[in-house]
Amino acid sequence: MRTKTTVYFFVVLLSWWTSGGTVFFQTEASEENGAQLTHEETITKALQDLGSGNVDTRVGSIMLLGKYKDSLALNGVIRGLSDNHVRVRRAALVSLIEIQAAMPPHAVEKILLLLNDEDAEIRRMVSSSLAMLVNIWNTYSRGSQLIPIRPSLPLQVRQRVINAFLDDDVVVRRNMLSYYFFLRVQLPEPILISLLEDEDDMVRLEALRLAIRITRFTTIMKQADRFSEDSLQSIRLLFTNMLGNQLTSEAIEWLERLQEDSDPEVVNEASLSLFRIAPTLRVARRLTDQVLVRKFNEEQGITFIQSLSILGESAQPLVERLMESDNPAYRLEALRIFLSYADLKRDQRQIETLANDKSDRVRMHVMNFLRAQRDKVPPQLIEGLSYARDEKVRETALALTRYFSDDGAQPLLLDFLIDEQSRLRMLALDELVRRAYSDVREILHLSLDDSDWLIQRRAVSHLIGLHDPEELNYLKGRVEENPKQPLSLYIKDQMLKRLGVQL
Repeated sequence: MRTKTTVYFFVVLLSWWTSGGTVFFQTEASEENGAQLTHEETITKALQDLGSGNVDTRVGSIMLLGKYKDSLALNGVIRGLSDNHVRVRRAALVSLIEIQAAMPPHAVEKILLLLNDEDAEIRRMVSSSLAMLVNIWNTYSRGSQLIPIRPSLPLQVRQRVINAFLDDDVVVRRNMLSYYFFLRVQLPEPILISLLEDEDDMVRLEALRLAIRITRFTTIMKQADRFSEDSLQSIRLLFTNMLGNQLTSEAIEWLERLQEDSDPEVVNEASLSLFRIAPTLRVARRLTDQVLVRKFNEEQGITFIQSLSILGESAQPLVERLMESDNPAYRLEALRIFLSYADLKRDQRQIETLANDKSDRVRMHVMNFLRAQRDKVPPQLIEGLSYARDEKVRETALALTRYFSDDGAQPLLLDFLIDEQSRLRMLALDELVRRAYSDVREILHLSLDDSDWLIQRRAVSHLIGLHDPEELNYLKGRVEENPKQPLSLYIKDQMLKRLGVQL
């Protein structure tokens, strides 16, 4: 009875929402009578009530049918989408959107057709659910084809979708622009121009972004006067950035005009765009100076650094200046260019400096580069990195010794045996044992007296693993020398477990 009361309470609340504040009540006697019905009888009764002349009855029936996964019940909910009363249509739409992927595929088309519904709230709900609806449509349509080609929406639906871009409600227009690439429709130029001239700032901004992505540059340039003087700074910035990708005299003329904008960020963006169109070393030097004194915002500074690669080798001195910037984002972008031409032997000092950078991202990028170049990393560079402040850098350097010859790796591994981090000392010890150097036994003996208990245990494990009677006798002597020492107890335990020898 408690469960049925909860369901009833939910139905009342949802009915209140769809009615805009009018609460839908049923008598307690009605609830008791409904409790005696089976699911099938309840569904049948609710379907019959859809033909009632009472709006509250139809709303209640829709919400009740939406609680069942039965196809007959859901078809009844779908019928509600065509009801002549807005409250019933709202209830049907909410019920279907609520079940999402469990929604019958044939309901998608009917829901999308509601994009021209007279009720703005319904249009908002449909437009905000476009991604989910189109995904359901695509999944169903592909599954019913022998060759799974992404299907197009029916012609009538596509027309409704296109018309929705000009909806009177600004929220709907924003939603349509946000989900444009899910819809696979082509916007006619008059509609795109209307959106570019929209009274809403966000609609104009998103329409401009869309026009740039779908390369409608001719359409955009028709509105150049409007964009260059738009009250929204973001639009002027976006327009200015787009002009930097157009190698035309018209784009240059507009950029020169935008260099007189009242907003410094727009002026800077125009300078960057002009540089991308006509890059010169003289201009690059001037812009580098401005970046280093923080005249540009960070995003603009990063864009400029990335564009320096256009100049090739002549930009290398500028790149190396930027690697000394106090902005870690700038250092990272400059580093990306530097590593594209760096020589591991010639530029060893700079690479070591970058491996000790204050920024985690810069250090990590250097390490990733060295791993990718592992066959070319010289021993001298590894030796320098073994003294890096960051443990992860030292660990990377240690891992790179695996690609060296035994003679080249040994002195480096011995350096790592005195690292302040016990984990790195242990890794170095493991590598020395793996390479089976002639003096590895002496090293293992010394490791038995390491300050770290785990390294002592690792040395015992390696010595037992050698299966050398002389080394086993050495361990036995250690036990006899001090039988109560914790290490002696560990040796006795391992000898018994691994060799079956009782000391």
